[in-house]
Amino acid sequence: MAHLLGSQSCMDSLRKDLTDLQGAIVDVFSRAGPVRFPSWKFPDRVACDLDMVALLEHYDHVPDDPEFTQLSHAVLLELVIDR
Repeated sequence: MAHLLGSQSCMDSLRKDLTDLQGAIVDVFSRAGPVRFPSWKFPDRVACDLDMVALLEHYDHVPDDPEFTQLSHAVLLELVIDR
């Protein structure tokens, strides 16, 4: 499975999953209000205040930088857990 770390298709799938999860969270928040708990990934911030658009823009596939791409892949996986 290590050969998939940094894979463009895996990262695209994770990004879509995160977008879907965030949409579901926003829908629940619109009905019940935000849940004010610390983020698992960023414990110094409240989970409902994370700027997912900025995070998804920053942690992206960069073909010329495999180390950053692998880091981004790991962060995207962690964001799925965080959501």
